[in-house]
Amino acid sequence: MLTLREKEIVEVLRKGIHSPTLVAAELKITQSGATQALQKLEKKGIVERTKVGRNAFYRPVEEEKTQPAPSTSEDLELIRESYHSLSRVWSHLLKLDLTHEELSKVREARNLLEEILVRRGKSLE
Repeated sequence: MLTLREKEIVEVLRKGIHSPTLVAAELKITQSGATQALQKLEKKGIVERTKVGRNAFYRPVEEEKTQPAPSTSEDLELIRESYHSLSRVWSHLLKLDLTHEELSKVREARNLLEEILVRRGKSLE
């Protein structure tokens, strides 16, 4: 039996939001709270986790593994390069005096690129 919060989290995952950071933002809860809830759902067998580097992404278990749309190697290479560029920008931005909202937007862009690469089965290296 799932709690109301767990049901909300599964619905957010079904919308295509797969990182704890984005789940937290969607539900207006802390990232720590989202991570703990996702880990609990994983133990219950409701969601599965994919780890890429230090980041984890969660998907409902019943979600069918659909084949990604065909893409050219150049497309994926451009996404990979964009991800690495955004990662370098992120490292630099952390040194600046930016608002939480500004940092959050950059983090979301980086996470989105990472999710695309993970869905397409590409390495971030």
